[in-house]
Amino acid sequence: MTKPRSINIFLLDGDPNGIRVAQIMMSTIQAIAFRRNKLGEVRKTFPEIERPGVYILIGEDESEQDRQLAYIGESEGVGARLSYHNSNELGRDAKGFWVDTVVLISKDENLTKSHARYVEACLIRSIGSNPRWSLPNAKRPSEDAGKLPLPDRAAMEEFVDQTKTLVGALGWDLFREMRGRATEVPQAVRDILVAPSVDSPRFQFRGEGFAAEMELGPSGEFMVKSGSKARLRTTTTIPRGTTTLRNTLIDKGVLLQDGNFLLFTSDYSFSSASAAAATVIGASANGRILWKMPDGRTYGDWEAGQGEPLRPPDDPDPQEDAAVVQ
Repeated sequence: MTKPRSINIFLLDGDPNGIRVAQIMMSTIQAIAFRRNKLGEVRKTFPEIERPGVYILIGEDESEQDRQLAYIGESEGVGARLSYHNSNELGRDAKGFWVDTVVLISKDENLTKSHARYVEACLIRSIGSNPRWSLPNAKRPSEDAGKLPLPDRAAMEEFVDQTKTLVGALGWDLFREMRGRATEVPQAVRDILVAPSVDSPRFQFRGEGFAAEMELGPSGEFMVKSGSKARLRTTTTIPRGTTTLRNTLIDKGVLLQDGNFLLFTSDYSFSSASAAAATVIGASANGRILWKMPDGRTYGDWEAGQGEPLRPPDDPDPQEDAAVVQ
């Protein structure tokens, strides 16, 4: 379960796209984000990156549109390791895709290489749930990577949790959980949960060969619900990125062929209503007008009416009444 956090982001040059340092209040963990071509300046300005830590190299996958790459690594001296990557353009482990960087370190000096290996392994496993991202890491961590005593594991689990929050706050969603997971709530807990929850609005998109339901997630994401049916065939107007995403969802088992449909085997969050609709229908789609509530309002209608009281469908428009009186 997510929890409220207060995050400070320091802009070294006053530029939101420049060198940024993000930190959660009362935490010793900090994330330093910068472009690859700023590495020299960062090493001079932040000598702490020469200590043990974890780093993420971010770029685009040129072979697949709308797919991004994130290489996750660790080192006893992160600054020196980044310089090696930067100078190894033609080597065995070249990072030609690398554009942006996030370095994660501890402000105190208690982080060891074993700690960093443990965090690296946890982060690599975490990224697999988001099909919009790929890992170019040649090797995946073993189950005992960075094996730690229990107290250290607990501390590093918090490091991992805060890392995901900081990377997201800096603008990258690689650790965002895209597949919905049902949470088992013990009966004793359910018995004491008496406060009613606010239902999320639900929208439907139905037609020949598809029938899907969507709701808005807690962060405003567009979540197509498990059991929804997408059209199996696609049209020539389908965006290239949508084709890639559908294929990825099939490969990961989120979409499973069931007769003449593609069945959503779990909830899945999309970045926009149109992306969700295009995936369902297998064609270019304007989700703002295609997703509809049971009362006939489109998603665009619902969004435009946020903050305004709803009137019954047969209630006359007050402005029309005023016009009649005049």
